[in-house]
Amino acid sequence: MPTRALVVPLLAAVALWVGCSAEPPSEDAGPEQAARFGLIAVSYSHDWAQSGAGMVLSSAAQFVRFSALSREQVGRILALPVDPDRDLPTLDRCRLYDLSPELAASAPESEEQGSVELLEAGELKVQTATRTVTLAPKHFPGLLPFVSGVIYGEAEAALVEDAGRVQAISTGGEAVGAFTSSVTSPELPRLLTIGSREPGEEVRLGRDRDLTLRWTPATRADGDVTYLELRYARGKRDLALRCRLKDDGAFELPAALLAEVSGQLSLELVRLRRSLFTAFGLDQAELRVTVRDTAVLHP
Repeated sequence: MPTRALVVPLLAAVALWVGCSAEPPSEDAGPEQAARFGLIAVSYSHDWAQSGAGMVLSSAAQFVRFSALSREQVGRILALPVDPDRDLPTLDRCRLYDLSPELAASAPESEEQGSVELLEAGELKVQTATRTVTLAPKHFPGLLPFVSGVIYGEAEAALVEDAGRVQAISTGGEAVGAFTSSVTSPELPRLLTIGSREPGEEVRLGRDRDLTLRWTPATRADGDVTYLELRYARGKRDLALRCRLKDDGAFELPAALLAEVSGQLSLELVRLRRSLFTAFGLDQAELRVTVRDTAVLHP
């Protein structure tokens, strides 16, 4: 799942949760005061239908100061990538997330009710094994009265062969100081079979039976998070069924969960690695790299 662009509406709160077993609701619902965080997200996306190893590289970043809102709300307002701490179920469980945009009555109407300031960190370079991209700050268009500052838009996607090591280097600005952070990308979790189908074959989803996925397990875990996401639409609702997986190369989606999905599906098997770093002006900061194999499932 490539990084999504900035969107205006506040997304709906996670509403439905289903899974292989029950899971308590999130405790991250209350507002946080004057918190500041930075996120640099680098994504490699491979199409399982393609026999080659080429992957599409994309990258984006945000540096945020916010008040009177929860971190979850901020992530939804800015359409940030999946946060493994907030946007995934626990290990070996699945959960249905409602991602539909809302004209949210709960969204703050003024700075007194809540604010989001997008901070400048100077020029930001993301270096990979084969490419270097520059993310320059651009003035936020001012579409929301409680959001201001600069955005680091998504870099133009590029086709690369290797994931390799990723390094983020910032010259720093008045709000966020200079920093350097690096991490080795996780291995591609290459899908071997979806049900009885192999790469290049059309996959038709049978909702009356379990669906078995097989992939190349990681040779080293290194604290990585591995998860599965099925995206689909139901009427005007945008839904995502997410399962956090043991990275052992096999997982079975129960038919009871598949019976709820509809239409054409987008499937992603994702391996995620994060590296925390420090920078003046931020309470928390991380460089996050995801490597994913993607497929389309037909009804």
